[in-house]
Amino acid sequence: MSRLSDPRVVQYWDKQHLFAEQLARRIESDASQPKPTCCSSKGIQWDEVAVYRQGTLWDRQLPRAVFLNGPVVAALDFSKMVKDLLSNSAANTAP
Repeated sequence: MSRLSDPRVVQYWDKQHLFAEQLARRIESDASQPKPTCCSSKGIQWDEVAVYRQGTLWDRQLPRAVFLNGPVVAALDFSKMVKDLLSNSAANTAP
């Protein structure tokens, strides 16, 4: 993550799997949510990158991601991909 200097990038450690369980439920219940090609074990999503549009509100339901996949360690040119997604996301929300 140190290669991503954008202040919008945050890394979380989900020791109790609280976010991972919500993410798994969201993936299952929302057909338009991106479907990761890896990183699920016993109903827990792990080691994934989730990118959300700028200004996305987090409330009772987990928002829809622009990108969701992993594992982080296997992502080729990961920092460029996330920077491109963040740039495109910001451009798509500009007035």
